[in-house]
Amino acid sequence: MAGDRENTVGRLRDRLLADAGSVGWGYYSGKTSRIESTCWALLALGETWSDGDWQSFAGRHVALLTESQQQSGLLVETDARLANFAVNGLALICLTAMALPDTEQAASRLKGGIIGVKGVKLPQGTGKQNDTLQGWPWVRDTFSWVEPTAWCTLGVKKRDGSKRSGNAAPRVDEAERLLLDRVCAPGGWNYGNANTLGQDLRPYVPTTAIGLMAMQDRRSDAGISRSSEWLAANRFSESSTLALSLASMSLKICGLPADDVDVRLIDVVVKSESSGHLLGMAMAAYALSAARHNLEALRVRA
Repeated sequence: MAGDRENTVGRLRDRLLADAGSVGWGYYSGKTSRIESTCWALLALGETWSDGDWQSFAGRHVALLTESQQQSGLLVETDARLANFAVNGLALICLTAMALPDTEQAASRLKGGIIGVKGVKLPQGTGKQNDTLQGWPWVRDTFSWVEPTAWCTLGVKKRDGSKRSGNAAPRVDEAERLLLDRVCAPGGWNYGNANTLGQDLRPYVPTTAIGLMAMQDRRSDAGISRSSEWLAANRFSESSTLALSLASMSLKICGLPADDVDVRLIDVVVKSESSGHLLGMAMAAYALSAARHNLEALRVRA
């Protein structure tokens, strides 16, 4: 298993290096560079770098992030109104982890941009869910969703360390209350709501994995404990490279066994390689190389 894991990580690393654009990585080989795939590639390569000048190489690709930063602090790929908050939360994690020249200022500005935006506040309905809670939307002026709320929560926590002070504290507190409020009945998270129109909704592996990483310092809460149990029991229910990579990372951060997930991921990532899916390759490389770096970029220290 260890040999297969190392061989796979080495192969994925070589592919990411070979398919890097002049600045950043696209979702697929030969496509336009994007923020999300660039963040995961930088995280994966930074932790497996063994030779050459990492700062020079990484600095060239980090430029995709810093040069897309707007006056608001947010990173934008197209229209400023369409700034993707899930991607911005991930970018905050990446910039914080890189610790390269110019990334400190960019990360501080990005954090400010993130905490300055909330999902649209809705009137409280008659259902179980508290719709007045505000996390983060996918894009401005829309409803709060689980995935962007989780990524932004984790990004702000990583940026602030164990401190909860200033204007970030109430944002993180409300985001955590939203995530706890939206835990599905069996545990885990759906994309948006735990129930709608009187119908309980089912959780999904990727959103549950991301939610657990965001709430890793709240594992004693009943909803979080139930969600980690759900992920452990349903870790193979979604078999994509992305789902397995996120499940592997989340289970390890929760202190739960993930070796069998990695075995499955080693088999499945071959499909990402054959299709040139660089995002999947980067996420798998980071998950499978966890023994080297303990997933520190995603860990929150109490």
